[in-house]
Amino acid sequence: MSDMAWLIIAIICGIIEVATMGFWFLWLALSALLVSFLTWLNVVTELSYQVIVFSVITLFFVVFTRPLAVRVFKTREVKSNVDALIGLTGIVTMDIVPPEAGQVKLQGEVWTARSNRKLSQDSLVRVRAVEGVTLYVDPIEEDGGV
Repeated sequence: MSDMAWLIIAIICGIIEVATMGFWFLWLALSALLVSFLTWLNVVTELSYQVIVFSVITLFFVVFTRPLAVRVFKTREVKSNVDALIGLTGIVTMDIVPPEAGQVKLQGEVWTARSNRKLSQDSLVRVRAVEGVTLYVDPIEEDGGV
């Protein structure tokens, strides 16, 4: 295969990488670019050797450099939506008497809430889980413990 064919493969893989940002096609693009260069220099002329060199370079990139690139470029995950509510403190606005639900005010919003213990109005609670639109809360004791 010609050096131009490998260059076209590199460009296509590069475009796919930009569209997906998964750090898979980047290594294919770089490998194809290197094979294109080696073919242009007539270092590897037979297709079978070109494929072998492409495979070895790709394997090297994926095994040894992809984990590093993912770690460097991966943004820190930020809790969003209801996951961000876990651990927050709220106040009981309607008594919670198991197995019935009550209500808790959390960040200015009133939520349906359940607990394993009876909780009176104005009690402080900490969110331990969220399922759908229901908070599962635990009481916060006077001494600051849970």
